[in-house]
Amino acid sequence: DADCEVYSSCDVDCDDSDPDVTPEDDDGDMYSECDGDCDETDPTVYPDAPELCDGIDNDCDNTIDEDVDADLDADGVTVCDGDCDDDNDQSYPGAEEACDGEDNDCDGVVPDDEVDDDWDGYRECEGDCDDTIQSVNPGATELCDGLDTDCDGDVPVDEGDVDLDGYMTCEDCDDEDPMVYPGAVETCDDGIDSDCAGDLTETEVDNDGDFYSECGGDCDDSDVTVYPGSGC
Repeated sequence: DADCEVYSSCDVDCDDSDPDVTPEDDDGDMYSECDGDCDETDPTVYPDAPELCDGIDNDCDNTIDEDVDADLDADGVTVCDGDCDDDNDQSYPGAEEACDGEDNDCDGVVPDDEVDDDWDGYRECEGDCDDTIQSVNPGATELCDGLDTDCDGDVPVDEGDVDLDGYMTCEDCDDEDPMVYPGAVETCDDGIDSDCAGDLTETEVDNDGDFYSECGGDCDDSDVTVYPGSGC
């Protein structure tokens, strides 16, 4: 131990002629002087450490505050001046908030209307009129759901329920008759597609033209001479 600082060259003392250079990590930054730590009293100083706005050579490259004191995005503000994103010339203290999902004014907060909460690719500031429903946004196609799906400020007329039967015009085959809607019970001999299935039930059709259907009591709907009152 030529320099009398406890460590010998056998202990990997990288300079056994200088008592100030030891292989011990005194500041707990995982680097010792033998590893290139240029200040073993400061844990923010070590090789390749991020430069801070502190007037110190944090990364031990013999240059002070490089990058952080330079205006990389040419917006007139450096990191040391408070620029929170020196790669974006739209972000700096006092900047106008843009609808880009970034903290443009560097206040530490991204405005609520710039967050795409429903992950549909549109933010409120871009015209998403309901950012809690993914199917609702300015680029959506109108659905038969009673909502302004495409965010044009208007719910289509056919998405209203005229007869108040619980079904909108766009899904009701007759929105002027409250007894007609999808799933309604078919009424016998009214000739109406009450359940909106697209056709009449077989028992409701008068197949033989005698003005009676099976559900109306026709016991043989293939014979015009057979109907209620004729022997049925």
